[in-house]
Amino acid sequence: MKKHISFLTGYLPVFLLTLIGLTACEDDKTTPTPPQETESAIIASLRVSTPSGRVYYMGAYAELPEKLDFKEMEELGASVTVYSYGENPYVWNGTASTLTKYVVDNQLKISAGDVLSFANTGLSGFFGPPAFFSETQAYFFALAEGKIIEFDPDKMTITKTIDVTPLEHSGDPDIKTSVYASYVTSTGKIILPVAANPGDFDKFPQYAQIAVFDPANHSITYVKDDRMSMGYDTFAKGNDGALYYRPARNTARAEDYTTLTDFPTTGGLLKVNPDGTFDPAFFVDLKAILNAHSVNIVTYVHGGKALTQYMDASHVPPSNPSDWLKAPTKFALVDLEAQTFEEFTAFEEYGTVYRIGEIDGIEYYGNFGASSGDYSLLRQDGAKEFKVVSTPVGGSIGYIGKLR
Repeated sequence: MKKHISFLTGYLPVFLLTLIGLTACEDDKTTPTPPQETESAIIASLRVSTPSGRVYYMGAYAELPEKLDFKEMEELGASVTVYSYGENPYVWNGTASTLTKYVVDNQLKISAGDVLSFANTGLSGFFGPPAFFSETQAYFFALAEGKIIEFDPDKMTITKTIDVTPLEHSGDPDIKTSVYASYVTSTGKIILPVAANPGDFDKFPQYAQIAVFDPANHSITYVKDDRMSMGYDTFAKGNDGALYYRPARNTARAEDYTTLTDFPTTGGLLKVNPDGTFDPAFFVDLKAILNAHSVNIVTYVHGGKALTQYMDASHVPPSNPSDWLKAPTKFALVDLEAQTFEEFTAFEEYGTVYRIGEIDGIEYYGNFGASSGDYSLLRQDGAKEFKVVSTPVGGSIGYIGKLR
């Protein structure tokens, strides 16, 4: 009897394994869980430095994750700029002179849609984002060449090329005026701040300037203001929607090496009206309020206070102008009405901070040059209140925007 039991026991493992295998096969036939759908979608892009140059990535999320990892994103290649309008991301490829419209479905899958070539227009290279005027009307501005290209972002077709007066001094290497960002206002005008990067420090433009385009009659006007010298190619935005023409590093650096002695301040701040005029009742000399050596930039205006990055009075310009940007700077929060200031230290650990987008009316900022070497995505909660909401992994953040 014991031998009989021993004999059967020897075959039991095979029998059991067969049963287990059958059971496992049955389990494998269960219906997989379908991808979760979401009605919301946020787009984010990262730029990653490689030995051969920067590579760009894009990802879609229901909400901003704690980590933005480029390895989990869609690779876009080099020489691209990411932005969005409505429910679609758009990617400009400066090498190919193409604009690609992407689609993000309810499972947050990103797929390339229509591709529009601008090669025949002469548009190429690193270019500012287009001004999306409506669902069927958008504009690329090539003001150095005296051209504005209108296209339909819905059908992804070029509508027309508009010849306009070229931007003055854009072709002069001693001055190099340029535009980058464009702003659609409540009056139906599109405004572009004008900047310069002078090769000759004695030739920095001694005026502020904006370009104002009217889509109704396809006309462009260049508007100057001599209360301050030329500023930056993007506006500082107020949390109330106001647009401010702000100082620029290139002009501040030119001031340190110029032989000129009499010119408007390089550290002013002007307000731009929605109709494309400078507000004659508004002017603040930030440099005078701060007793600063120079004002490099105004990051934002919140609650009537302007966050200003500057070099204090102890700054001594380096003998080599190429080293100028390496000099230490400080931040201050300037009360534009009271014309007083307070020290601001919240950004010191992040290095240079820049705006990268807006979600539900809240501004977000990226950074580079942090002492830790880390990148952060910062949400603005007040004039001096910020919170790190995400950490980019492997690269710096270039853009975020809400699609739906």
